[in-house]
Amino acid sequence: MTTDTQGRDENGAGTVGAAGKATSIEEYRELLTTMPSVRETNEAASVLTADDYFQVVRKQDTRPAFWKFQDVRETLDRLAEEPLREAERRFCTTVNADTGELVGASPFIFIGWQLVHPGEEVPPHRHNSVAIYHILEGSGYTAVQSTGQTWAKYHWEKGDTLACPAWAYHAHYAEGDEDTLMYVVQDMPMLAASRTLFWEEPLGQENIRHMVMGTSPSWSVTRKDGADRAKG
Repeated sequence: MTTDTQGRDENGAGTVGAAGKATSIEEYRELLTTMPSVRETNEAASVLTADDYFQVVRKQDTRPAFWKFQDVRETLDRLAEEPLREAERRFCTTVNADTGELVGASPFIFIGWQLVHPGEEVPPHRHNSVAIYHILEGSGYTAVQSTGQTWAKYHWEKGDTLACPAWAYHAHYAEGDEDTLMYVVQDMPMLAASRTLFWEEPLGQENIRHMVMGTSPSWSVTRKDGADRAKG
């Protein structure tokens, strides 16, 4: 039997303990009686001497990375012609190749450029990475849940900056007659590197995912073509 990234088999039924699927206490009790026992060092575990560890813990230093806005703009202009699919974003990210699998502008910092057409919504979602939004173009507002059930609309225009706390629900709304362009800074690479990045999209506790390989093909759980894009 094969399962998808949401823990469903080919017939749509749920599977116990599948990646990305919460396990109930009843399911856990059932699993406990049949789960395998591990009593020996497994294949994921290794023992290194101090000298061996020193050789692998050192990472390549990063060179300065410089991006011309014209190059970013060309990518955004191509994205601007595409329809906004469910919970998709028209954004690109500027990556320093020396950061390797961290895929950041610097090892622990993500820089994104997000384009939103007038009248569009980036639906409510949250992540445990902090997000700082600087408005380069356009006007609109961001709805943010600050504490508990307290929400507020933060109205912005060119030159304004909004710092969205980690794990706070938020949604963006572009208004006016021109596109909104956001310059976004997050600590996402640091969390991804430590395997502690979590995302909820669309809004709903059942859509909280641990963002590691095998748990989600795209930002949104409901994205229909996410798996195909992920394979590409």
